[in-house]
Parts: sequence; structure tokens; C-alpha cells
Amino acid sequence: MTLNCSVHNCVYNTSGTCYAGSIEILGSDATSTKNTTCATFTPEDSNRSFSNNTSNTFTTSSDIKCKAKKCTYNSDYICTATNVHINLNNACCDTFICK
Repeated sequence: MTLNCSVHNCVYNTSGTCYAGSIEILGSDATSTKNTTCATFTPEDSNRSFSNNTSNTFTTSSDIKCKAKKCTYNSDYICTATNVHINLNNACCDTFICK
């Protein structure tokens, strides 16, 4: 299970790999990718402190809490997709497929 992130200006992204530990995808009424978003996305220029929030291991798709209820891969708010891609534009979930 892999998570690839194209949002290069996120503090958790290192060369396309997410080190947030876990992420949350929003879009409870989403019917397409553009209606989803990674709520964990935080711009590099953010004033928040991340010393306790980053993980030493990369985030996998099993570490995704998904609130996109209409997504094929959402099983009780857990992502079951084998490979997940977070898009550069609006940090949306490219893996989203509407049921």
C-alpha cells in the first residue's frame, strides 16, 4: 500500500513521500476527485511547529482516514486502495472513485 503525494510545498512531503504518520481526506459529499482534499496538508511556510507531528516512517494508504463516504475505497472511514495519489492541485485525492 503506497501513498504518493505531488503537493511539494507540504511540510510532510519529502520527494513525493508523505511523513505525516496519518492523513485525513475530506469530501463527505464528494462525487469526483476535485471535491476531495487532504486535510493534513500544511504549507511549508506555516507558522505551526511540527516537531511532534511528523513521523519517522512514511505514510501508507492504510494510514488514511477517509471521510469521502461515496468513494469505492472507503470502508468504515479507512482507505482500502492499494495505491493512493494526492494531486498537486488543491491537495485532492486522485484515487477517489465514486460508488
